[in-house]
Order: sequence, then structure tokens, then C-alpha cells
Amino acid sequence: MIALPESYNLKKQSQLDGTLLAVAEQDPIFFANWFLGIHLNPFNVRALMSVPNHKQIIWVTANQVGKTVTLACLHIWFNYFKKGFNGDPKMIEKARYETLNLSPISRQSKEAFRYVIEILSSEFSWEEDGKRYINECRIGWFLEGGGNETLGRIDFSNNSSCHCLSTSADAGAGLAGKQFAVISYDECDQSHHLEDELGARIMSRTAKYSGWVILVATPDEMAKSQQYWYHLYTTAKRAQEAGEPSEWFLVEGLYNENIFIPEEKRQEFMKRLFKLSPVKYAQVIEGKFLAAADRAFTPEMVEGLWNSRVEPTDSMPDRDYVEIIDWGVADTGDETVMGVGDITDIDDVVIVKAYSKQGGDPIELMAMATFLRMEYNDCPIVMDAAEMGGIVFKKMMKQFKPISFGQGNKPEALFFIQLRLRNNLRTRKVNEDESAKSRIKSYRLPKLEKQLSTYKFDDKRIKQDWVMMLAMLAWYVEKYKRVNRMQSFSLTNFYKSQSSNLDGN
Repeated sequence: MIALPESYNLKKQSQLDGTLLAVAEQDPIFFANWFLGIHLNPFNVRALMSVPNHKQIIWVTANQVGKTVTLACLHIWFNYFKKGFNGDPKMIEKARYETLNLSPISRQSKEAFRYVIEILSSEFSWEEDGKRYINECRIGWFLEGGGNETLGRIDFSNNSSCHCLSTSADAGAGLAGKQFAVISYDECDQSHHLEDELGARIMSRTAKYSGWVILVATPDEMAKSQQYWYHLYTTAKRAQEAGEPSEWFLVEGLYNENIFIPEEKRQEFMKRLFKLSPVKYAQVIEGKFLAAADRAFTPEMVEGLWNSRVEPTDSMPDRDYVEIIDWGVADTGDETVMGVGDITDIDDVVIVKAYSKQGGDPIELMAMATFLRMEYNDCPIVMDAAEMGGIVFKKMMKQFKPISFGQGNKPEALFFIQLRLRNNLRTRKVNEDESAKSRIKSYRLPKLEKQLSTYKFDDKRIKQDWVMMLAMLAWYVEKYKRVNRMQSFSLTNFYKSQSSNLDGN
């Protein structure tokens, strides 16, 4: 806490020291310390430091590190200074300004709302070094009214507002046309469609100001968008470790950094949790990503599938390809999924093109399948012929002599794709035989990512069309290409060569 004379405890912005205001406008840490009267833990400091120099930020943390309190401080800071607005200060003072804090969980959005009110009302308390503290906010006058919890809206005295809403409430709150200088998304991995929401509901709402987007969450193996959250994390983490620029700036936080939970309580809790569940300890205390016990593929296996490409690869005349098709012509249910794999090197298979469509006319789908086959060097076609639709398509496309994949091949295919996805992560060579590596890669396919991350071997209710396209590709390579690559050995020629050697001696 920065200690300053009591004479600085003033009521109105016009009375505040200009130097302090200038520093606080650029430094949210100083703003939280001095103006809001909040003590900060190490994570709070790092999280606040990330904002002035980055506009796309992710906070990936353990439990109870102070994420929501930090967000509350930031929203007050943004609204107080109307960050992102430029021009005449008098005009800025009159201009309308709004920020938005979202959460898929209604309780979490209300927590942020409550923290903003408590901080500005000098009612926010915490325990530190065995003592209880309550903040002394120097800008309590900034809060205009007590906030409307029903609407999730807090108004401030400079014609600015902070909205704290759950995504379900936001859908009907009339905010679709609004623009915000900053949007934070607390516990974002609990969203059912985080990747889709980022473009349609979040980034698009900051376009007017080219505003800030802050994504915040603790890893949770059961969260609906856990895999995409892991993808953002690993991409940012690799860039950070390599010292390279990244689309998202990463801030991490550990449970033990929260100094506002007394040391003895932290130690007691960590010991009890580690004894009860060492695996959960890694998630709750260290913020690690775990794999759900009932899922077939771990987050690392799914993330390891993607190579550096982001777009399909055009056909090349000297490459071998195969087209994989999983038919699904119903207007509801699984899609038709088509994938093209480069199998020139069967130990390094690469998906170079993928296409899918929900429903659709069979003629249209067959035309697309035929086009892909011609586009990729008249490659062979493998299709799922276990269902009635697949049998019909096989007969209608018999001129291409498609290879049938039956229901009985599914366990074997899943074994092959399990092995290849695990081999993607291999860092140590078992021996010098490179043929043992058997990997598979692809440019990133969001639908495949989502289905792989939720796939269960014995759950018939989940969508699995993209997973089966991938599995059929691995199955074809092992059953049709690897066998053909084996060379026969002639005993007659062997004996002749041995005889010649003996005659020569």
C-alpha cells in the first residue's frame, strides 16, 4: 500500500492532485492502491500490469487468486478515466462510456457487481497478516446511486456505466447494438460456445473503440469450452516462452499467491486437498489443465493434432492422397464430413482439406465428393457404409470403387487414432526406426477439436462424425497402405546369392 498524507483524502476529482491523477490514469496498480484503497497480491499486480500495454489478454489461474476483484478494480479504472477516449477533456466528460463484464454463470457476474459497489462504498474487506482490513476509497462520490442489480448496471458520475451480466441475461438485455470500450469474460471456459461468442458477441462489440477484451477462467475438465481455452493458453504460452508476439497476452496465477487467505489456512487446505485428490490439487492449486476421466482424448492429445497451418493445402502432383467420407444426410443429427489426407509418408499423415454440411441434397454431396477426388489426384475414397445412407452412396459412386468402412472396424480405427495422437506428443525416440513414429497432423479444425475433446467411447448421444473421419483415415493407412509397403523376400534369390558367395570363396 502506498502511504500518502491524510491531506490527500479529498472528495472531488477537481480537488485531487493532478500528478496523482496523471500517474493513476496510466497505472491501474497505483489507482487500486491509492484511489480505491485496495491491497494487492502478486497475481492482482501482474493482471493489472497486463492491461495498459495489451488489448487481448487471458488470465489462466488456479482457484481463489482474486480474479473477480481484479476485474472490478479494472472496470472502475476504465470508467473513471474513460480509457480509449481521446479529444477535448470537457467533451470526454460529457460523452457516453460503457464497459461490460460477462460470465456464463449468473452468480459470478453478480460477484463482480457486488465488488464494484463494495469498493466504491468503502465496504470491501479482507484478512492480511492476522488483521481484518476495510478499504478506504477516495472516490466514493464517483458511484451514482447504489447500482441496479436486476439490470446488472452500475452508473457513475461522469456519464459512464459498467454492466455485469451473465451471458444468458445478456441475450435478452437489449445490448446487441451497444459498443463497449472493454469487455471482460469471467469463467469464460464455462461457455458452451466460447470460440463462436468471441467473434459474434465479444470482439464485434468493441469495434467502435478498438477496445480491450479480457478472458478469465480457471481450468475445469468438465467445462464446455475447456479445449478451446486450452488452445488459447498453449498458443500464448509457447509464444511467451519463445519471446515471440502472440495474439493473446497470458497471465497466470497460483492459489498460494493469494496472501489475503492466511498462510496457515492455505497450507491446511493444500495438504487436505493433496491427500484427498493429488490430481485435483494440480488444477485447484496450480491451475493445471486436467483430462476428464470419461473422455477418450486428453487436452494435450487434441492440441497436439494441429500444425502451424491455418488454411487447407492445395493439391500437389507428386503427392498421394485419400478422401474419407462420413455420410449424414439428415437435416438434424450428424453432418456429412469429408476429409482429404496426404498419405505420401504414411508415418506423417496430414489432413490437407476438410468439408462438412448439415443435411443437403445427396446429388450435391456426391458432386462435392467427386470434386475433391479429382482435385486431389483422383485419390481413392473411403466411406462409412455401415448405415443405409452409406450403402446407397457406395452403390451410386461405384465407378470410383470406394473402400467400405464397417461398424466392426470402429474399435480398430479408434485404436489407430489413439496411437497416432499420442505419438504426436512423443519427445523421445524409442529407437532409430523412424517408421515407428506414426503421427497425424492437420490445420486447425474447430469442429473436430470440439468433438475430440468431448468424445466418449460408449456414448451414442454425442456427435462423432468428425472423430470418425479422423479415425477412418488412420484405419485406412494402417490396413491398406502399411501392409502394401511391406516387401516380400525371395528365398530362391537368397540361396542363389549364398551359393555364389561360396563359389567365389
